Amino acid sequence: MKNNTTFVLTATTALTLAMGAVASAKPAFDDVALGKTYYCLDADNSSGVNYSFSDFEMTPGVFSNNGHAYIDNGGNACGSYQELALSNIYVTYDYAGSGGPETDPSILFGWYGGTLNLSINGDRHWGPNPGAFPAVIGGCNVNIVPLGGGCGRIDIVGNVNTISFGGQEFWLDDLQSTQGDCDWGYEDLSPSLAMGPGTSFMTDGLPSKTRDFILWNGTPFTTGDVQVSLAHQACHSGQELKLRSATVVHDILGSGVSYENVEWAYGYYGGDINFEVNGDFRFESSVNALDGQTIGSCLITVVPVTADCGWIQVDGIVDTIAIGGQELFVDCLKGDEVEPSSNPGDVDGDGDVDVDDLMNLIASYGSSCSGCPEDLDGDGDVDVDDLMILLSNYGS
Repeated sequence: MKNNTTFVLTATTALTLAMGAVASAKPAFDDVALGKTYYCLDADNSSGVNYSFSDFEMTPGVFSNNGHAYIDNGGNACGSYQELALSNIYVTYDYAGSGGPETDPSILFGWYGGTLNLSINGDRHWGPNPGAFPAVIGGCNVNIVPLGGGCGRIDIVGNVNTISFGGQEFWLDDLQSTQGDCDWGYEDLSPSLAMGPGTSFMTDGLPSKTRDFILWNGTPFTTGDVQVSLAHQACHSGQELKLRSATVVHDILGSGVSYENVEWAYGYYGGDINFEVNGDFRFESSVNALDGQTIGSCLITVVPVTADCGWIQVDGIVDTIAIGGQELFVDCLKGDEVEPSSNPGDVDGDGDVDVDDLMNLIASYGSSCSGCPEDLDGDGDVDVDDLMILLSNYGS
């Protein structure tokens, strides 16, 4: 039976969480038959990685060979599609025997009680919970990132020839997201920094500021703040921003480029939301309420990963982006740089001026959106002057 047991990070493990970059890990088990069952001495391959099963160490020095594992799809490791469930058994991934060592692997897990085994490069350890393992195993740094609801992520920094896991109610899956992919992860900010509304700051070359959170009746809440946190409530490693009835604004264009296909990791724990893209503001009752909206000429998609965490995806050209919350955490802002167009009127940045650009401009017509791509003359709004610039270059 699953329970609501939670785990506590050791001090040494928590200190290593800020180390950052990790890479996608295999196997993912999506290429193995659902329901397939394994016992001790069985072996298989998934995603090109060989894995095998052996005795589980139930308590220090006491082993059991009566357990089993099976391919599941219940989402207990908070990953996607299929996963591997362990019940009193020990599994070893042989990276060295599958084409070479894996550098900086990261694995999603779900722990719902019972003891655990963890081994890296033959250095085996027993523990009562995921947070009990040392910060260095087999010459690699080990970072345990709790994701909530029994789930977590094991980030390993170093070269891994073999890695083994044992558990009684333990699930394993692949990694879906990484801190190393982030363009802005807030790692350069001072830990525990608290910023009231109206504070300007720079993070990794990104001009940013804090501002008032807007309440449901349009009234600004002026006493909130934005804090730099290591609580990992946005389900990422390293530092994050904690928004307590406050808003953070990032001026991406101010960093020298625009971005598209922008993603922002979030952890939502209640309260209302402010969200703004390219000067187009929305007030919503939850993060999920943003899903499917077009804001600042961009389509918004909310992708939950756990009950509390997920990604806000912004499809379109993003010059400025802002989010505010009452109990909200954000981390790992990333996207693709947009090469500036040489064509005046090329609103969507695809190199020509066509009906797509016209429709984008019409959607923003009459709005104030300083820095947005529809503001072709740069005067802070979208009006007839911008329309005339576009029409004079239409078809180019």
